[in-house]
Amino acid sequence: MKNLFTFCVCALFAFTVSAQSEQAAGSYYLGTGDATSLVNIFSSLSEVTISPTIGYAVIDDLVVSGSINGLTDALMLDLDVRYYWNGVFFQAGASDLAGEPSIALGAGKYFTLGVLSDRLYVDPQIEYNFDTGFSTTIGLGARF
Repeated sequence: MKNLFTFCVCALFAFTVSAQSEQAAGSYYLGTGDATSLVNIFSSLSEVTISPTIGYAVIDDLVVSGSINGLTDALMLDLDVRYYWNGVFFQAGASDLAGEPSIALGAGKYFTLGVLSDRLYVDPQIEYNFDTGFSTTIGLGARF
């Protein structure tokens, strides 16, 4: 009887742990765009570009995000959808919806910076844009 109780408790614990989602519905995400441009902060030859993004987890592990940046006459509107699975995400998006739109597909890894805070994250990714080809970026942000 004791072994049966222990087995049931372990099975219930395993089911509970596996049922938890990585990105819970209702979470907000604030990001910086490509964090690799922050390396240029001390260089006088190149500029630092930050394109802030905001995202929202509409359901567990499905995040919709977008960004608006640029001047009024050259406004850039981007929209992305990410699906998270075991710490990896798959992404589909459209960039420059206000001008000449282009479609991109990508994949990456989501890391929390647990040493500093569980809310801060880094997400390196590789992306294929159908107009410009392959690119790599490193996202930096906070989840609320």
